Formats: sequence, structure tokens, C-alpha cells
Amino acid sequence: MSQNKEMLDAIMRAIELEKETFDFYIKAGHKTFNPAGKRIFTWLAKTEEGHYLKLNELYTSLHESGRWVFYGGSTFDLAPAGDNEHQVTLDTDDVEALKIALDIEKRGMAYYEELIARTTDADGRAMLETLRTEEVEHLRVIVEKLKELEA
Repeated sequence: MSQNKEMLDAIMRAIELEKETFDFYIKAGHKTFNPAGKRIFTWLAKTEEGHYLKLNELYTSLHESGRWVFYGGSTFDLAPAGDNEHQVTLDTDDVEALKIALDIEKRGMAYYEELIARTTDADGRAMLETLRTEEVEHLRVIVEKLKELEA
């Protein structure tokens, strides 16, 4: 199998993973009544949607011209906590959703690590490293919220 075909297959799998993750975060955001949970799941969904769109652009570019695309990172900042967030706590379902999200982000980081190791193109490595870094930030936010809830 050619290097390009292998990378296209790997990018397609990353697209599928980002879509599954986006769907999970949307469902989790709709399920929770907690403002903090909605805020975090909405932010996670927006960033995963951005990854999905960029990876689709990358797939098309690699397929058509063999070129990597530039990715400077996500432009979605996590909204600050609202005044009503300290009045409620996340229920068990939300904690479970955050634990699932923790596992999803760890798998995403590992997958991007694999892609980075297989990519010889400097622009490709830079793009994948940026995607991995964003997954690390997602993990940080999730861990921080879990610690707060489990304290």
C-alpha cells in the first residue's frame, strides 16, 4: 500500500473519530441541565467540529494534489463561567459523560501521536501537532472539571 493511500486512510479514520466525538458532545450538552456542563460540552463540540472540517479539507487536498493544508489552531475559546454555575452541581450522568470524554480525548491524542510518527511532511507534522495540542487542552479542561466535581 502506498504511503499516500495509508495516510488518506488514516485521515479518513480521524475524520470519523472527530464526527463521533462531536456527536457525543452534542448529546451530552443537550442531556445536561447544568450551565457549566452545557458550556463545556458546547465548547468541546465546536472544537471537534472545527477539527472535522479541517480534516475534510486536508483529505481533499491530499487526495487531489498531495499537499497538506495549514492549520493554525482552533479559534473557539472556552466561555467564562456564568454566575449561575456555582449554584448547581453536575449530577452523576454528567460526571459519567465527562469520564467518557476523558477517555475519548486520550484516544484522540494517541491517534494524532501515531499520525505524527508516520508523517514525514513538515507541514503535515505541524498540523497534526496542533490538533494533538488541542486535544491536550480538551483533556486539561475535562480533568479540571472532574476534580472540581469529585472534591
